[in-house]
Amino acid sequence: MSEFLWAGAVLGAVLGVIHAVQAYRQRVVDEGASPGRAAYFALWAVTLWTLFGAYLLAFWIIGAVGLAISRLRRSAEAGR
Repeated sequence: MSEFLWAGAVLGAVLGVIHAVQAYRQRVVDEGASPGRAAYFALWAVTLWTLFGAYLLAFWIIGAVGLAISRLRRSAEAGR
């Protein structure tokens, strides 16, 4: 379980950094916000993505399993 939480936190941190860079650039360049305010927003993006990364990973795994099951059922029904 510990490894799953670490993997989720790492995945969340990576996605958070990607989101933070995009959000920072959008706020500063497109909206003309101050760099400090944009950095504060970016920091919150990384923090929240890191905290909820394990939940995100769990939902992706559940979704992948559900998708595989639904495709198997469809192919089994089509083969009848």
